[in-house]
Amino acid sequence: MDALIDFMTDIVRWLHVVAAIAWLGFVLWLRRLAIRARSVLDSSADLEVWDTHSLGFWQTERITRPKASDLEGLVLSFNLIRWLFGTGLLLFSLIYYRQPQVYLLLDPSDASLSSHAAIALSLAGLIGAPLINETINRIPLHRTILYYVACALHVLAWMSFYADRYSQHGAMIQIGAMLGTTVSVNILGNLYPATRAAMVAVMRGEQPDPIRKQYWDRRNQHSFLLPAIVFLMLSSHMGSAIKANGHAFATIVIVLALSVASRHVIEMVHRNHGIVPTRLRWAGVAAALALVLALAWLVVIEHQVNLPATADATESPRLL
Repeated sequence: MDALIDFMTDIVRWLHVVAAIAWLGFVLWLRRLAIRARSVLDSSADLEVWDTHSLGFWQTERITRPKASDLEGLVLSFNLIRWLFGTGLLLFSLIYYRQPQVYLLLDPSDASLSSHAAIALSLAGLIGAPLINETINRIPLHRTILYYVACALHVLAWMSFYADRYSQHGAMIQIGAMLGTTVSVNILGNLYPATRAAMVAVMRGEQPDPIRKQYWDRRNQHSFLLPAIVFLMLSSHMGSAIKANGHAFATIVIVLALSVASRHVIEMVHRNHGIVPTRLRWAGVAAALALVLALAWLVVIEHQVNLPATADATESPRLL
């Protein structure tokens, strides 16, 4: 039975990884279109993007005021996120809920938090985070500061909660799963019905609600955390410097900050016509130099610490 479950887990993991790669690429491609679009003078389209692929030239247009005939044959692209959401929950259950003592708990010998309690706390986060996120996203559009403060406090509170109760690896996996679940529920529970409502409006000769689009554009900023979700869910493959350094809260905060920064870098490159801006190049060189200096400093410290032990080892035979 264990071998059968392991085999099924491998299949689900493969499906989940394929869906994640496809969906993340799709999201980044759409964002690239939005950034690189240029204005055109056309009665139906206001923006267009030219691109190349496989020795072919492609033109993509954004239709400003679509007609019913423009939407004939349109296929809504939500199957990838459904596969990603379903396989993710199944994979989480097969791995982390099957052996919570190994993957979630801080100390398996500590009886203060049982396996059932660890699973219950995890489920509370997977269910509670999307619900609270939905409440936050109903804040009026003009309350910008309140919205961002609520989002930050929401994420930081969950991170602090699990960092104190789970192992560092367990906390990283849990936060990654919660963020992924929140983004998936946000898309399937909000974007999908809104898109269908917009299609119905166009079919009736009407135009979609522009206010609803503004609310979604604000929600869509969740996508800046996608690199962090991928990193956190792959943290089981990281070394101890990442998943067991004893600073779970700080590590997750850094991962989230780097995720947002990486998305900003990608968008800066797109806005610069696919060329890395000069200041980013210098920043990359400075970061690489700082990393080399930090590694050299650590090597020197480790060498100094090992010197007494080496000296004792060489003098011991003489004493004998």
